Amino acid sequence: MKTLNELPEPLSAPGETQRRRLYSSSVGLACMDAAALIVSWFLVVSLFGRVWGGEFFLLLPMLIIGQLGLGYLLSLYRNRYQLGSDHELRNQGMVAAILFAGTSLAGAVPEYREDIPWLLLALLFAQALMIFARQLLRVLRQLRLVPVSGEPVVIVGAGDLGASLVSQMMADPLSPYRPVAIVDDDSSKLRQLIHGVPVRGTTSAIAEVVASSNAAGVIVGIADAPAKVFASLVRRLDSDQIWVRAVPSPLDMLSSDVGISDIRDLDVTDLIGRPAAEPESEQISRLVEGRTVLVTGAGGSIGSELCRIISRHAPRRLIMLDRDESELHSLCMSLEGRALMDSPDLVLADIRDFPALDRAFTELKPDIVVHAAALKHLPMLESYPAEGWKTNVHGSLNVLRAAQKHGVGRFVNISTDKAANPSSELGRSKFVAERFTAHFAAATGLPYVSVRFGNVLGSRGSVLISFADQIRRGGPLTVTHPDVTRFFMTIPEACLLVLRAAALGSSGQTQVLDMGEPVRIVELAKRLMAVTGRTCPIVYTGLRAGEKLNEELFSPEELDRTSANGVSWTVDVPPLDPDAVPDAAASLEDIRSCYHLTVDAAESPLAAASATGRADDADVGEPAAAAPASREKPSIDADDRDAAALGLTAQGRA
Repeated sequence: MKTLNELPEPLSAPGETQRRRLYSSSVGLACMDAAALIVSWFLVVSLFGRVWGGEFFLLLPMLIIGQLGLGYLLSLYRNRYQLGSDHELRNQGMVAAILFAGTSLAGAVPEYREDIPWLLLALLFAQALMIFARQLLRVLRQLRLVPVSGEPVVIVGAGDLGASLVSQMMADPLSPYRPVAIVDDDSSKLRQLIHGVPVRGTTSAIAEVVASSNAAGVIVGIADAPAKVFASLVRRLDSDQIWVRAVPSPLDMLSSDVGISDIRDLDVTDLIGRPAAEPESEQISRLVEGRTVLVTGAGGSIGSELCRIISRHAPRRLIMLDRDESELHSLCMSLEGRALMDSPDLVLADIRDFPALDRAFTELKPDIVVHAAALKHLPMLESYPAEGWKTNVHGSLNVLRAAQKHGVGRFVNISTDKAANPSSELGRSKFVAERFTAHFAAATGLPYVSVRFGNVLGSRGSVLISFADQIRRGGPLTVTHPDVTRFFMTIPEACLLVLRAAALGSSGQTQVLDMGEPVRIVELAKRLMAVTGRTCPIVYTGLRAGEKLNEELFSPEELDRTSANGVSWTVDVPPLDPDAVPDAAASLEDIRSCYHLTVDAAESPLAAASATGRADDADVGEPAAAAPASREKPSIDADDRDAAALGLTAQGRA
């Protein structure tokens, strides 16, 4: 049994060891500066052969006391500043200036006058020694901190953010990355050293720089770098051997400084050329705040994201309607963190069932309807066109009729770019829904609008999901054609712009979202493989029935359009009287005949008016004149529409 004398010493209090280390460091720095003054005195004596009197031995101690006292007051010896930093050098210069001034004033004393110039020279030597010693200590410390086990990396970008990343990596011996080179397209920075790391070329020479430096990967040190930067890097590098990573966007960096741990793998959205989704605008709040909003197809990819956005803008009620109870369950969990499925805001109904819709509208009395329910897989509808007719045409008609009957103040029909110059059952059915929306807008005088956009990344059945699954299984990746292109958006961006365009659109119009530049599907496949670090063969299967090589946003007669809101173009779609189309149980022959009259012939205003049987109906108005067929998109005017466009007319409850 141990006695008290045999017990170990008590542990030091937390932080005590660190405080001792800082204290000893401060004392050592003060002694180093005092020694610099004494050494400088001997240098002056030895170099100039001066013989000093007793007066000098009084001045030197005063100079040392002045250096240490002023240095303490200006935090040179209190570990306030990093050793050898700009802040420390600035305060050291202030101490030197005060000492020079005080020593010069001492020259007014006759017995000191002869010694003062030599003392000033010694003081100058001492300041040079102090600066040299500090920088030498800093270099030695940095050499001890340089990472030796981290992966060698090349940094893209020699700006402030890139330099900050290099500095953090070089100051952390446990850093997972070790910068070996920097590339930047600014030729004036070539051959510069940034924290000891050379700038060795431009991004066009990235492959050569990576090879010559034996780097394992590339980190893009550019905040919010455009997609073309990532696409260029992925194209130039061997994705099997070299990885590419990025830093967060500026929005992510607002909450904290960017550190090594914030470096992330590329996401495919970095590579598609789409800008980041803009912040939710005031127009959306003014559209839904304090109103009852009903979303059809609420459980789908677009419908569920619309519900999430709308719920953040203080609606009076958010009604979520879908025919799939499992999807409603998932949506309820994501919104409320619970899924008891007992909320009156969840409606299980099929838009093909008008009586069910009528009961829901009667009970819930929505002010705004966002119609996202649809069948949208093109190959399936080519095989089963009657299903698209029942859901996309007559299902949309049922929702429109319920909205008209119950005085809905604003109606938003979610359409697709395949409705432009349609060549498929999906495109034709959605174009008919656009024309129905224009008809009910004319009949009610209320802002009933359609919003048309292209593919969304990450939606169920999207090419991204298909590619990811094929890569997971080891391939091959199936692409219809090497030159096929599509427009892409992220789901949040599409939904934000849908609501904003809907808020700004006028009655009967179709708003066509700005989708940016089309992306080649084969390039998207290669970029996704680069992101995942896996390579799979690509197999071309050929275009399927109804598919286009290059998707369009406008029909030939719709191209002469401009934008008044900065996020979409305005297209005038000719109205279509629902009484002019066969019923939901029509035969395939009648359906195709109807499509021929209402879709294919719609490119001719007179033919379209004849097909609807309303050519002389003044309430509907004349369709827009055909514009020359051009494949160029019109320019967008960034000026927003008058805020009055947001108001719902007095004819609706909203």
